[in-house]
Amino acid sequence: MAASKTRTKQSSTDSDMPDTRARILAAALRLFRKRGYHGAGLNDILELASAPKGSLYHHFPGGKEEIGVAVVAEITRSIVTLFESSRARTTAAVVLQAGEQMSHTIERTNHELCTLFTAFLAERSTSPKLGIAVANAYAEMTEALQTRLQSDGMKPRLAKDRATAVVMLLEGGAMIAQAQQSVAPFRLAVKQAASLCEIAD
Repeated sequence: MAASKTRTKQSSTDSDMPDTRARILAAALRLFRKRGYHGAGLNDILELASAPKGSLYHHFPGGKEEIGVAVVAEITRSIVTLFESSRARTTAAVVLQAGEQMSHTIERTNHELCTLFTAFLAERSTSPKLGIAVANAYAEMTEALQTRLQSDGMKPRLAKDRATAVVMLLEGGAMIAQAQQSVAPFRLAVKQAASLCEIAD
């Protein structure tokens, strides 16, 4: 009976683990957006996530830096999914479609997501894993776009250069959008990025 109770308790704890991790990440993302990396303390994250302190170090042994790395991975995954799951026929159309969804997110979050990666990069000297995570994120986005461009018929070298330029345009457009508190610069960046993805007849 005691063993049965122990297994039941363990099963309950295990089933709650993914949910707890997700809550911690969601809370961290919200606080990083609003307060920046330094302004979001671990206790603040735990309170917002309604999670016990022990669960934080269970899921994120590296503490706040590891949470930041996981947040970067979540954001990257959502963006790459936009590129890869789109049913649009051309990469140019994919960029326009993904850009429209990103524009709505920028407006919905009051431009708070626009420079999150840049803020993480600023911590590279004291939190090197954050800088590496952001560099990997840009590389992953670029690779996803390059793959689509090559499937459109673009040569590999040109596809890589164009994909890199697209990521640069979107990131730069997002930064200016936050500075001006207007989504217009980002929408312009999306339009120019899409034009780079067009294949000449």
